[in-house]
Amino acid sequence: MSQYPHDEFDDVPEDGPRQGAHRGLRPTVRVAARELTAILLAGALTLGVGVFSFLNAPGEAVPAPGVTSPGP
Repeated sequence: MSQYPHDEFDDVPEDGPRQGAHRGLRPTVRVAARELTAILLAGALTLGVGVFSFLNAPGEAVPAPGVTSPGP
């Protein structure tokens, strides 16, 4: 038996809605295989574009033959 006297809050219907349950089941977040594939594909394409841009970026500008650069 509990040490507190019986009151109105002890009369809870067994099949009633769950109200005030602070420690209920937590929903799990799941990523579908299709979503994960799309995320990985987008990342791989982004990385590929970055590598392509890095490797094909112009280096130091070389003046065309016969063109002189202005002096200081």
